[in-house]
Amino acid sequence: MRKYFWRRYTQHARLSSRPPVAQAPHFRRLPRAPIRRRLHVVCKDGVLECILVSSHNICMSEVPRRPFYTEYAWAFDLLMDRPVRKECAAIAAWLVDRGVLPGSEILDAGCGTGRYAIELARRGYVVHGIDLSPDLIEVAMRANGAVHRGVSFAVGDIAHLSPSRYAAILCRGVLNDIVDDAGRDAVFGAFAGALRSNGALILDVREWAASVERKAREPLFRKRVSTERGELTFTSVTAIEHENRRLLISERHELVTRGEERVSDYNFVMRCWERDELTILLARHHFGELSCFGAYDPDVAAGATDRLVAVAQRADAAA
Repeated sequence: MRKYFWRRYTQHARLSSRPPVAQAPHFRRLPRAPIRRRLHVVCKDGVLECILVSSHNICMSEVPRRPFYTEYAWAFDLLMDRPVRKECAAIAAWLVDRGVLPGSEILDAGCGTGRYAIELARRGYVVHGIDLSPDLIEVAMRANGAVHRGVSFAVGDIAHLSPSRYAAILCRGVLNDIVDDAGRDAVFGAFAGALRSNGALILDVREWAASVERKAREPLFRKRVSTERGELTFTSVTAIEHENRRLLISERHELVTRGEERVSDYNFVMRCWERDELTILLARHHFGELSCFGAYDPDVAAGATDRLVAVAQRADAAA
């Protein structure tokens, strides 16, 4: 079934500007070896060659090995451009609505390159950003420099947080990497413990049904940018594992510098979310007043995109 998926959705895909080769993608059998099975994608004569070696669970401690978070951390913002100011305007408005005013201390959990933390600090908040990747934290520190004294960064795990410290927590784009139920429950427990009474939680996840629809239609993402280090091409191919509500993702970074090519491949799993699951977890850890959106934009309704943005509030301990 998975092999059929790849035939169907990749036979015309291209990894370069060359015309597609008029043939189906090649499948070749890998030698047996006692290793964890993976999804591997290579390119042969402009045709996507897809080899399903496996789908395996990924724990949070494994995430930083992803090239995006290590050797290509410097290029993350170039490849994943976001309307940071616009989205932070919405985040700040939601915080104010929940009584979290500028000057309050907030946590950016899984801060990446720090661009959201820096923008929220510019808007008056005291922001502490943590991420498992030392390389991303280094990029964040360089980006901030000494510009904003109200922001700090450190290597840290979102599942292990200081108790009752923050007025709000922002968690963008990392919860999909937690694929087991126990891990998800532990993170929401950590969020609840780290927030003060009535603290706000803002997060986003990939919504399952909409993600299936989008990735079935557009399994291939490719972007090329010119950098000081050379021409960098990023390619991502996604297969869908319906039975476990997971996305099997294969990424490739290709950097060409003075005619020399450097290639890094990485394969991993994301597990999407359903709104009911998110609602249950929030309620279990005493979050209420839930509002959901389809983007960091109050005018985009939940269900309109493959993203589910949630804004909730920790119940008062005295209540």
